[in-house]
Amino acid sequence: MSALRPHLHLFLDELPGEPVRSAVRRIQDSGFSTVSTDSSQEFVFGTWRQDEVGYGGWETTAELQFLVDRIRSVGRGRIKFWSPENHEYQLSVRLFETETRVSAPVRIWGPPARIFDTDEYTRETVEERTELLVTLFLELSERFDPWYAFADVYDDRPKRIFPVDRPPESGLERLPWTTVFGSEWFDFFGGADRTKRAPAWNVRQLATGSVVVRERDFPAPTYAECDSGPPISTYEYLFERRSIAELRSERRRKRNTIVDPFREFVPGERGSDIVLCKGHAPIETTEIDYRDVATTIGESDNCYVFHVYRDDRGQLREVNSGLFIRRLIDEDGQPIGTLPDDVPLERELLSLSVNTAVEPFPPEMYRMESAAEPSVIAKLFGL
Repeated sequence: MSALRPHLHLFLDELPGEPVRSAVRRIQDSGFSTVSTDSSQEFVFGTWRQDEVGYGGWETTAELQFLVDRIRSVGRGRIKFWSPENHEYQLSVRLFETETRVSAPVRIWGPPARIFDTDEYTRETVEERTELLVTLFLELSERFDPWYAFADVYDDRPKRIFPVDRPPESGLERLPWTTVFGSEWFDFFGGADRTKRAPAWNVRQLATGSVVVRERDFPAPTYAECDSGPPISTYEYLFERRSIAELRSERRRKRNTIVDPFREFVPGERGSDIVLCKGHAPIETTEIDYRDVATTIGESDNCYVFHVYRDDRGQLREVNSGLFIRRLIDEDGQPIGTLPDDVPLERELLSLSVNTAVEPFPPEMYRMESAAEPSVIAKLFGL
């Protein structure tokens, strides 16, 4: 997780005049410092090497004009800047066009995302750091007026939030933490007014006319308990043009639909099941309804992770011993079939692999390719 960092990308076709100077001024206006915090108080920057193998070493200057001229002469540069708490960020600006159909000539990346950890820092501190980053993102978006821009936290580049073409053939498959949509998206989304009514955590319009869609309060759900606003899909509302009423109805249906990944297994197929003893369950277990289990008990409450196989009766048994673990669960949250004669009801284990249809893990997460190869879910639990 230490590789997770905040990233800002602004996609535009033509840079405004004096882009480097403009970016530096907007960074300063957002509450950041663009000069080093040591006694020299100088700009720290780097330029792209002429042999196109990367950036050269860092340079320093007390004059903004010198920095601007150096980057302009090469066509690509990066600049360090710092938050009031001295967290280091970097701005990258590319002044020349590329052959790719879409590109982000203005980019920013920041410090490790653990600075947004609400377990390590107070919620107030994380809120202040978050709003500082949002202010920066919106300041740059107002100045550069991108047709698409995003702020998100990741380590390896996530393809699903990078456009491959202009709308409507963008290829986007999900929404980042915060997105700026320029006016050329509006027809695809059903108009500017409909875009502004997106069911996200926060939606606002910039002076440029672009609409900002913020999916949750904090940028790094890995480190913080995030408020994501209405529990319906902003992506489906915008990109699939589905109504809020339809999405709410579907969510209610999904919350009442139970998914047992092992229902997809054929007899003899192996997998890893996350289970809990009924005696340790925080709910009444005399009559089990898995809609209650899925919404009140988390996977971290487990007692065991068993390697199991599905038998011919549609029951799960431990791989090595054949010990009965549990019955499969139907879409209504009820066990399928009857218990073996020698197994009392209280001995049947509860599965935490069973979930509602709102956000189920696919069966592949639980499937074992071989007896010696743990499933993905087992690896997540350290097996």
